[in-house]
Amino acid sequence: MVFSLAMVPILIVFVWIFLFKRSSIEAGILACMIASLIGMVSNSFSLVTPDILGAILKSALTTSMVAYILFFGILLFHLMNEAGAIQGIASFVSQTTNNPTRQVLLLAVAFSPLVESAGGFGLAIIVIAPILITLGFNRTKAIVISLLSLTAVPWGALATGTVIGANLSGLPLHELGVGSAILSIPTFLYFSIVMTYISGGFNALRKHLLEVLFVTISLSLAIWFFSRYISVELAGVFGAIIALSTEMFLIRITERKPKLAGAPHATPSIFRTMSPYFLLILLLFITRTLPVLETHLKSIVVWHWPQYDFKLPLLYSPGFCLLLVCLYTLVNYRLSLLMIIQSLKRTIMQIIPVLLSTLGFVAMAHLMDQSGMTHVLSSSAAQFFGFAFLYFSPLIGGLGGFLTGSNTGSNAMFMQLQLKTAHHLPMNPDLIAYAQNTSSSHLTMASPSRVVLATSIGKIPNQENRILRTLFLIGLGTLLLLIIEVGIGQTLLAPT
Repeated sequence: MVFSLAMVPILIVFVWIFLFKRSSIEAGILACMIASLIGMVSNSFSLVTPDILGAILKSALTTSMVAYILFFGILLFHLMNEAGAIQGIASFVSQTTNNPTRQVLLLAVAFSPLVESAGGFGLAIIVIAPILITLGFNRTKAIVISLLSLTAVPWGALATGTVIGANLSGLPLHELGVGSAILSIPTFLYFSIVMTYISGGFNALRKHLLEVLFVTISLSLAIWFFSRYISVELAGVFGAIIALSTEMFLIRITERKPKLAGAPHATPSIFRTMSPYFLLILLLFITRTLPVLETHLKSIVVWHWPQYDFKLPLLYSPGFCLLLVCLYTLVNYRLSLLMIIQSLKRTIMQIIPVLLSTLGFVAMAHLMDQSGMTHVLSSSAAQFFGFAFLYFSPLIGGLGGFLTGSNTGSNAMFMQLQLKTAHHLPMNPDLIAYAQNTSSSHLTMASPSRVVLATSIGKIPNQENRILRTLFLIGLGTLLLLIIEVGIGQTLLAPT
């Protein structure tokens, strides 16, 4: 009975979105109300009005961190779009290759992890989806591909979620990073294959399978190498650069395109067109690799609320780097006041539903945790499944990623709980930590808040439920892969 009550808020989300086909914003608000009501009325849980207000405020603070980054990330896209830079990038890609599958490999498999690793919080959607649409992809396909391109979430925003997971688990950062990189290799391949199939069907997959494998493995191995030997925070950035270089090299040696003299609408310098993204990567690299500068930026202009364990260094956050890049973009492209105002209006219109959806699901997660529902669900699963909890672990992490749209939020919810369960059962706790971090990361692409963002960018909000169902089914395949991997990992790591 207690387990059933604890499941109600989660079931409400699925029923409201998938059965009634209502919006994610409504589902999040309703789930919060149901979780609050159950927590206050049921004797099995402990939730009073101050707890509810505290959970909502803490969720708002968490959402503000996302808002800081997303606002300037979306604004940067609109500023570049007003300047014609997005069209310029699309033109460069189309001139590099007119093969749709290779365009997907270039943008979604290689370039998207670079953007996500540098900015995080789904910013790659904002960049990739419009370019694919400009290249002529069907809007729904472009949105699904851009969501699936979020493969580098464990290293997103310079591995913010993985850093938090390492702190909560007590594992060294490089160990959690390497473990996540190893578990991510099959999922990288899975997502690349699915994106290739979406771009051109089985014919495209058969024709380009070796190329898909080559580029994806170069990304996977590079991320593993940099996580192991250089820096987990920068592994996604440099892994993506290597994958991007690999695909560009393959295109160059296999496609011989004659240059057309006097071709109209010549593409501007790609370096100038891409310079805002290059500057963003440079700023993030400098602020994360110079210890003196990092310490200084973390200690000044800090929004700190100890009561809610909230701390946001405003100058160290990727949001500040994005703000600087937005200012650079204004100067670089000499945008008019009208263009700036239009960009601000579009940014505000797009970010509001995303933040409302994010707030709703993060608040639901906090309310369930505060009331004891999360503990009931995990402890019941451990008692019921016993050693089989090992295979249930990725489902818990994936559920957190699905609900919060963030591996940071999921790790904060479930990392310690999963490890406590692992210590009471004959299984490797490090493997559980790897599974939690990886599953939570790779299910964020199916999160309602991410889908709301993507459909808003693609201007197809009426397709939200359809895309959400598609991503949910693909996410089940991801979980199956991770369950198989942790089973193999437990066998290999089990003491003899």
